[in-house]
Amino acid sequence: MLKKMLVFVLVLGLISIPSLAYAQNNKESIQLYVNEKPTDIKLMTKSGTVYVPFREFIQLMGYQADYSVVDREISVKIGKSKFIFLPDDGYISGSGDYYELQRPGIQIDGKFYLPIRYAAWLTKHAVKYDKKSDTAWMVQYGYGQEKEILDLITTYDRAFTVELLASDHMKRSYLTDSKIAPQVSEIPDRIYNVDITSITYESANQALLYVTYIHNNQVMDDQHEIVFRIKKENNMWKILQSEPLSSYTNLPKDMDTSADKIKENFKEKQQSVLSDLRTYYEALNQEDYNLTYKYTSPYKIEQRNADALADWMTWEKSIMASFEYEDKVHRISNERVVFLGEKQAVVHATMQWSSVSEKIEQHSSEYNALIYLDYANGHWNYSDEFNIDANYEETNRELPEIFFPEL
Repeated sequence: MLKKMLVFVLVLGLISIPSLAYAQNNKESIQLYVNEKPTDIKLMTKSGTVYVPFREFIQLMGYQADYSVVDREISVKIGKSKFIFLPDDGYISGSGDYYELQRPGIQIDGKFYLPIRYAAWLTKHAVKYDKKSDTAWMVQYGYGQEKEILDLITTYDRAFTVELLASDHMKRSYLTDSKIAPQVSEIPDRIYNVDITSITYESANQALLYVTYIHNNQVMDDQHEIVFRIKKENNMWKILQSEPLSSYTNLPKDMDTSADKIKENFKEKQQSVLSDLRTYYEALNQEDYNLTYKYTSPYKIEQRNADALADWMTWEKSIMASFEYEDKVHRISNERVVFLGEKQAVVHATMQWSSVSEKIEQHSSEYNALIYLDYANGHWNYSDEFNIDANYEETNRELPEIFFPEL
């Protein structure tokens, strides 16, 4: 007998399907459906357990089972894993680990039968049984779930809310939904694509996703990748874990053309954008609170204050603390307007900044920046900034493994 490395006791009663647990011995065979389609496989019951003819079932699933007369072993390869059934004592070997079956397989007339729950778990199917009609259904993990999962990860990227997170998500306890409705961007998408590059169903209610987002518009060509672990709660898919894997952002090839057209056709308006932006940075460098407040987007101030979990986290307290404890200098050069709408504008510039505090040595940086502005109160106001050079690639591309027992 093969040496046991690790033994997991799979107790049917821990996660049970009552209809299966109380199935009675049945002289009539039980009809099996797989993914809503009838099969020619007939199930049977013995001592309250429903069994499936293993070789016929494995072949139906597209795999091949082999039997060794010498070793009295039945083996099957599923994906990269090889499973070995020992009918005499009921052990399964999967990927080097051993699992002890509470109810081992049985042999009848030379056929090996496996409890249907184990067969379903082995081939990544959920199973249910209707005693009245003597019918069992197997549904492959993820069957018919593609649209709901795609909707989940698209909403996560474009309109995140805390409600998208699972109840046991590590960050849910301290995240709150914004009380301010999100701004509608005037910058039209050129390309927005969500690609699930791979999906692995770890159980009927959990899956591991690798997702690539491509978002290109007039001011930015962006591609970023995230790994998700999702789970089903109350019959809805939720985010359990997420980790960014890579981010690549470039300027569009036609940005020079866009900037030239704006300068030619909207000379005065684009000059106002640049003039107001310079006023904002001058106020910031001079630590002029009133002028900085005046040239900061009212929407951003309102959003920051609405989402603040404490008084010191408000926009007003944060900017005052920055003025008191830090000496920041911002310098922009080579600035040009690359998008100009009715209420929104985007400036591309070279950003240089340095910071000195009482306890921290001087820090400085230079990078390509996209600076977003809103129009309100008769002038343009600083809203946000994006570092176009901050690309990265995560070398560890896996989330911590989570074991989800199915039986």
